[in-house]
Amino acid sequence: MPRSRPSASAIAAALPDAGQLEELFAKVDGFVAVLRGPDHVFAMANRDYRDLTGGRDLIGRTVRDAFPELADAPFFELLDEVRDSGRAYVGHSLHVQLKTGEGDALADRILDFVYQPVFDDTGAVSGILVEGHDVTEQHHALDALRESEERFRLIADSAPVPMWVTRIDRKRSFVNRAYVDFLGLSYAKARDLDWRTILHPDDHDRIVAESIAGEASLKPFVLEARYRTTLGWRWMRSMSQPRWGADGAHEGFIGVAHDVTEAKDAEAALREINDTLEKKVAERTADLVAALNRVQAEMADRMRAEDQLRQAQKMEAVGQLTGGIAHDFNNLLTPIIGGLEMLRSRVEDARMRRMAETALESARRGAKLAGQLLAFSRVQRISMAPVGVNPLVANMEDLLRHALGSGIAVGMELDPEAGHATCDANQLENALLNLAINARDAMPEGGRLTIRTRRDRVDHAMEVEPGDYVAIEVVDTGEGMSSDVLARAVEPFFSTKPMGKGTGLGLAQVYGIARQAGGTLAIESEPGKGTTVRLLLPAAEAAEAAAGGENADAGTRRVRDAGTVLVIDDDPAVRTFLSDSLQEIGYRVVSAEGGAEGLELIETAEPQLVLLDYAMPQMHGADVAREVRKTHPELPIVFVTGFAETRQIEAVMGAGCAILKKPFTIADLAATVEENIAA
Repeated sequence: MPRSRPSASAIAAALPDAGQLEELFAKVDGFVAVLRGPDHVFAMANRDYRDLTGGRDLIGRTVRDAFPELADAPFFELLDEVRDSGRAYVGHSLHVQLKTGEGDALADRILDFVYQPVFDDTGAVSGILVEGHDVTEQHHALDALRESEERFRLIADSAPVPMWVTRIDRKRSFVNRAYVDFLGLSYAKARDLDWRTILHPDDHDRIVAESIAGEASLKPFVLEARYRTTLGWRWMRSMSQPRWGADGAHEGFIGVAHDVTEAKDAEAALREINDTLEKKVAERTADLVAALNRVQAEMADRMRAEDQLRQAQKMEAVGQLTGGIAHDFNNLLTPIIGGLEMLRSRVEDARMRRMAETALESARRGAKLAGQLLAFSRVQRISMAPVGVNPLVANMEDLLRHALGSGIAVGMELDPEAGHATCDANQLENALLNLAINARDAMPEGGRLTIRTRRDRVDHAMEVEPGDYVAIEVVDTGEGMSSDVLARAVEPFFSTKPMGKGTGLGLAQVYGIARQAGGTLAIESEPGKGTTVRLLLPAAEAAEAAAGGENADAGTRRVRDAGTVLVIDDDPAVRTFLSDSLQEIGYRVVSAEGGAEGLELIETAEPQLVLLDYAMPQMHGADVAREVRKTHPELPIVFVTGFAETRQIEAVMGAGCAILKKPFTIADLAATVEENIAA
């Protein structure tokens, strides 16, 4: 039967105060007790629990001490298992022998119960909540029901009036002896007979229609008609009652035919029973709906938080992947760009020079693409400083107007209180230009682009720390994005533009720039309602004037016509390119494919400079540099890197160490070597 009072676990979750719990547990439907500590000491027990256990004194006693008659039962072990595992135990229809009073004999009770672990702030089990019901009477009722069904069959066969039970397909599953005698057929034929075939012709159509309507209503219904029997045509009044399964599903009908008076009495009784049942079902349904609404609200909050966390983790993983790809891509591009430059400078044929220049330009575009990937992955070294957001945006207005064309109006709504943000000024300009070009592509028929700035306070978010931020919004009146497109907008290489019209890295690069600055990016868009892209960057105080020129005392640069350079790189293509290029410039070159070999060559070749790859197997660049510093502290070292290791290099060598970033030109190589080579 449904319970109208709240469960103990619901009260315990809502009101953790001990005094309130004790007061409310008294109102709980069923027995409740709270056990504390590893020995399961009673801290609380409601009246139903004490009544069940014969009113014995429980508080402060262990369960083993309070219930010696349960020593051979599994209850103590079950409590220990819940305590040790932290998992609840649910018991159904368990028999227990309990003393109901002092000196009384053991009474057999049947219980449904739950042992629910209670956790402290550290996550350890500090106690157990016991909640359950004494279902002895219900089980007795079920036994009585089974006996009743057998008695029903015996009684039905003894009844002087026809009775029957139908299935959901309207066929009879049982008829009594009076029904068989009424038709004058065998039991099997009487059960299988279609009762409509023995209706009086004048009553047939009316009764069939009333029967269909009555069955469809799933309520008791009455039919009065003449039937052909062994005694001729007889007026019979039949009453049919729907049958329900244990799960509440409709299973068919049960019917009886008798005199009018008895039929009306039975109809009234069944109606009253049905009304009571419907009321109780409605009350229980209302309780369940309220509980379900609360659970759904809690689940919705949790799912939103989990979705935000999954998105952040997904973008972090994609960033790591793209950073690795860009690093390898730069390694491949370095000898390609260098080789094409050497080829272009040496060939005399104009057609071959044009081909070399075309290939070189493609390689440069590849380098730019790698740079975009590194911006998304947030491993490219950038210059973080306080940037005045409003002046930067205002200075871009003419550039944006030219980039967007005359069909798109450009508006600025710059809040004077926006102030400064911590970021790389060049990267921020690139980000705004990327967003403006995306907006232009979303407005093929023209429209309006508005850039807004303001100061925002963020109290809680998944991706940024609480604090003050500068918000930069780029708003267009374009086509907008569907929810599916919006969900993937910042993924690298995802694009809705036609083939050849975009790389799919624009928004990914902007997102990477924002995250590297300690901010984030948010997009709001609906089809037909335009798009708003919001950049959040950490607010900063205005920067003080720089004290002196950069590297003012770095030393005098001296260009050498000759000198020895040691190249250490595990990539044969990059090593060969560096060696050939340096020899072309005029340096003597010795090369090594690993750190150990390179350290040996330092002693024998006596180089004036070391070109050192950072990421190498067995002995990476940081280890090699430490060993060189021990034995040759004045020997210049230039790290050759694909950008991804810049932070790691500075962590080892300190800020300001010489770094040649891949891919680079021969001119870049010559300038770096000339600047750093020892006298």
